[in-house]
Amino acid sequence: AESRAFQYARYFSQALGVGRWSRPSITTTKSGTGSVSGEVPTTGFGYWLQFLHGNTVVPVQDGATTSFTQTHTLDTPPDKSATIQVQTPPVSTSTLLPQDLLGVMFGGLTLSWDAAGVLMWEMPAVINNMSTAETLATYVAPTAWSMLSFAGGSLSIGGVAQTDITGSGSINIAQALRDDAFALGSSGTMKKPTETAKPTAGGSFTADFEDMTHFNRVVNDTSGDIILKFEGQTISGAFKYTMQVTIPACKFQSPRPQVGGPGPVTQEVTFENSAPTTQPPVMVYRSTDTVL
Repeated sequence: AESRAFQYARYFSQALGVGRWSRPSITTTKSGTGSVSGEVPTTGFGYWLQFLHGNTVVPVQDGATTSFTQTHTLDTPPDKSATIQVQTPPVSTSTLLPQDLLGVMFGGLTLSWDAAGVLMWEMPAVINNMSTAETLATYVAPTAWSMLSFAGGSLSIGGVAQTDITGSGSINIAQALRDDAFALGSSGTMKKPTETAKPTAGGSFTADFEDMTHFNRVVNDTSGDIILKFEGQTISGAFKYTMQVTIPACKFQSPRPQVGGPGPVTQEVTFENSAPTTQPPVMVYRSTDTVL
């Protein structure tokens, strides 16, 4: 399903003296918002991660293997844009019709998982313009890729692996981009989006209640790095397909564990970045990709 909308704002005149049903109008501005989402793939995902920062990332070969590691540090705001072509099937024919979304920028990333599922991703988008006059692009499917299973996931807090996590969870990185500033005389399109607030990172997961460790982090004002890692099949030697996110110096706001009825007692653990100095999230992606 699609979740990318594009709209043209129209001004309607209440002109006097030209009749009851006279209502002249003119287009003023145009813009779009939405998101891109899917399963986190074992190859090709670094292309999307690069839109979350202003750095140039080059995959580094892991020894003499076919494994390459990318490190995406979010120490700079997003400044790259992309063109996304949506190919829509008409009802009556099999010829896809192209809609090109131009100047698309992304303001954050959500990684989520469910039991018996795979690692999923979603990135909110701001769209500068749109064209229906472009040529239909040829889609080339990846030749070799897979997904990252719930079975290969892990999460650590302050360097300690958490063994009580059950069910679903997510990590969210939010980068607020301005999407309501239109440049005068620019055919009604937005200015290039800039950050409008401090970026934030956080998340939550469900855990079995085993002791007071999770809640005591709230009571004792404990700070700890969150590291989420999903690993897939082995690429070569000790290197596996990997998606890893580190959120430094998190504080915890988990509610008190409560007995809600019959069955095992579980608790929601929530966390947010709260570093006293600049400590940006870092994403590590390992695959066979030699370029982004």
